[in-house]
Amino acid sequence: MFKEILLVFLFSTTVFSEHEGRIRKRQATHEFKNKNYYLETLIRANFHNSFMFCQRLGMQLLTINSNEEYDYIYKIITSELTFGWDSKLWTSGTDLGREGKFNWLSTGQPIKINKWLRGQPDNDHGSGEHCVEFWNNRGSIGLNDDKCHIENNFICESFK
Repeated sequence: MFKEILLVFLFSTTVFSEHEGRIRKRQATHEFKNKNYYLETLIRANFHNSFMFCQRLGMQLLTINSNEEYDYIYKIITSELTFGWDSKLWTSGTDLGREGKFNWLSTGQPIKINKWLRGQPDNDHGSGEHCVEFWNNRGSIGLNDDKCHIENNFICESFK
């Protein structure tokens, strides 16, 4: 039954849902250059389960290869979603391999863009934040490192 429901969502263009008062409007697909994006805003999962969810769709957790791509994703989440204070979306960024060296888990490439929120990444001052998310920190939106077990919404991508 889950697969049937998921297929309905995948082939819908817009679905509305109240999810803890945060992200309400859901876009099933977006395109930018050679990529397709899927924003999962109805289900929240930890970093690892988000990664696996994307894999099950034949996609991968988001990687951002340029400032232009970052700006495109930023526009989607700020103009097409209700991305209120403290809203979060997982990307595939992580420093689990080596503290302080952030890479995209989906591709193994280093994170080259510098779109971190002010003071980030900070590893929560040594408490173990190793996974990268988009975060709305009181109206300021950017990348942040967070604890991987936190359940967030997420963005999957595939290549055309």
